Amino acid sequence: MLDKKFIVAIPPSYDSEQELELESTTTYVKYLYDNGARTVMTTAGTSQFNFLSFKEIYMLNSTISDSFEGKCILGIPGVSTSETCRYVHYAKDYSSPDDNLMALYPDRFYDNKSVVDYVSKISDKWGKPIYLHTPKMRKGTGGDWNYTAEVVNELYDKGKLVGIKEEHSDLSASYDFVAALNKNIDVIVAGGSMRRFNYLQSAGANAFLSGIGNLFPSLENRFLNPDEWSQPLLQLETKLFNTFLKYGWHPSLRVALKLLGLTCFNNRNPWPELSSDAESEIMNTIKELKDAEF
Repeated sequence: MLDKKFIVAIPPSYDSEQELELESTTTYVKYLYDNGARTVMTTAGTSQFNFLSFKEIYMLNSTISDSFEGKCILGIPGVSTSETCRYVHYAKDYSSPDDNLMALYPDRFYDNKSVVDYVSKISDKWGKPIYLHTPKMRKGTGGDWNYTAEVVNELYDKGKLVGIKEEHSDLSASYDFVAALNKNIDVIVAGGSMRRFNYLQSAGANAFLSGIGNLFPSLENRFLNPDEWSQPLLQLETKLFNTFLKYGWHPSLRVALKLLGLTCFNNRNPWPELSSDAESEIMNTIKELKDAEF
């Protein structure tokens, strides 16, 4: 049976000249480990791959791999097969035995075979099964496409896949999707953190992407060891999302990490700067969470 766990996604930090700044990233991942986080991840959204060069993604992943004492799931650019495999070749230079990579299929979807072939070739280059980020994609023939259990299970059966970052656009359909997956697949749910995990774990999910844990990992550790605090923690998470989603999850997260003095001290354009009123509301929410930390 797979262990229950939370995974913290790591955002990049920039200096006053908007250059990638890695010193606070090192400090931040050490803070996470010291406070109970055992797995971290880089991912296209939170880690702002669209804002980073090929080299900067390498530098961010390398720094996290070197600095974090636990397990790292390191996202790789969603580009052509040849360019992605070239990245994987260099990733071997910084990876430790506990590290793994997470692929992102480049938009758009046309057929299952193209997805399976893409992930298989990356896995072969890496030399072991990998993770796959599974967000909704646009279909090349019109409309949208969500990953199916058929595709994910085929990759697992071929020995190319160890887990997924689940991101189905419909929660009810996500339940059916997760329930149909092989139970040995590491399923990391997103888009709701503890709340989404609470719903999907009965379908077979065993992990979730952090919300509160980005700021206070000890609280999500407490959630995974149920006691009388479980319900209050869900209520705190609801308050966090109510505030953060008002201004956008990622901008709010970056402001919160800055206000706590952890990382994300500057942004890289184009990126929205939140108002002082928004920062005050985020700070007040952080204080409530900190008061609950134990």
